[in-house]
Amino acid sequence: MKEPRRNPVSNLQFFRNLPLEITIDILSRLPIRRIAICKCVCKSWRELLRSREFLDFHLSKSVPGLLIGHDWDPENYRIFEFVDELGLETHDLHYNAVTKFNSLGFADSSELKGSASGLLFFIRKISNCDSLYICNPITREYIELPSDGIFYSDSRMVTSVFGVSKITRRHKLIRVFHEIDNRRECDTAAHLLSNVTKSICLVYVLGTGLWRSIAPPAPFIYGSRSIGASVNGNIHWIVENADGSHCISCFNIETETFSTFAPPIFPVSKKFLVGLVVLGDCLCVCDNTFDEIVIWSMKVYGDDKSWRKEFVVKKDGGYVCDCDDCRQVVFPIKVFKDGDILMAWDEIDMIYYSNKTKSITSFDMVRLDDDDGEGLSAMLHTSSFLSLGSFPKESVSSF
Repeated sequence: MKEPRRNPVSNLQFFRNLPLEITIDILSRLPIRRIAICKCVCKSWRELLRSREFLDFHLSKSVPGLLIGHDWDPENYRIFEFVDELGLETHDLHYNAVTKFNSLGFADSSELKGSASGLLFFIRKISNCDSLYICNPITREYIELPSDGIFYSDSRMVTSVFGVSKITRRHKLIRVFHEIDNRRECDTAAHLLSNVTKSICLVYVLGTGLWRSIAPPAPFIYGSRSIGASVNGNIHWIVENADGSHCISCFNIETETFSTFAPPIFPVSKKFLVGLVVLGDCLCVCDNTFDEIVIWSMKVYGDDKSWRKEFVVKKDGGYVCDCDDCRQVVFPIKVFKDGDILMAWDEIDMIYYSNKTKSITSFDMVRLDDDDGEGLSAMLHTSSFLSLGSFPKESVSSF
């Protein structure tokens, strides 16, 4: 006997009789694609799903997914949801496609430099200055930020990050720039940092329409590929000191102050293939310098004596590089419940460690086998329906 078909009108009436907070709770649990469909159900749902109450609640409950693409292929950025379940037969079942988007409509020849609360940060380099963009790939909106007036001659002396403050939840873009005297020798860290003539730090808060200056940090050399690791309301970088040693520079997004603390103690080497990431809610350091990928976790945030080895992955022959000028840093992205670890091999390749086979495998998610060996962008990203139109004093366009 067939079950009687449910009347969609009566189903909708049921939701209308529910308290608003319960409706928001139910709808926020749906996948991104389903929420987009719900916007078309009726006018009241469309308004509800655009409300700040829903946007904030949905973002607070959302689990980060994967954003991946290539700088040279701006038409093929993709977002995936993670399927973190035990017993999956193959590793590729850990991913469900959400959407793809094309950044050509607003930032041709750009680099993806960060993700924060559903928004993405792109940089388009033009000679010795940058054009800066914020976009939401779900709502298909973008903002081109006003010029910050920074001109530079060495990319190692400028860094840009994007984050959200922990208490006030304000979206902030931070630019640190150390001006150097190019007339003098700059072949080592000591020479480069000794030639710094001026340091600048600028902050842009979305919705204000202007840049402002704050106290800059001490001069450091930033990794040109670092997008910063955000945890506990702070953004972190691995930086190089004048004596060639390394430390972690920390920026508190709320108070807009800088501090430093020590990374784990690494074996002495001419190479330094270390990346800084966040796994779960922990700040982690990944060392790819030798024949193992070693992932350290800071067990007590801010306590540089609490670093512990979390994972040690033996590299296969194809992933071992003995040359002194190797620059292939590994960035772990996700540790799954079954023990698999998804990682970005520098800007070159996506790989995963299989806990079942105890081996590393290249993982071609978006036809990366056609690339030229560089330009890969892969990071955690939490999708959101936050409209850039909610920020005053910003000129919002669609793509």
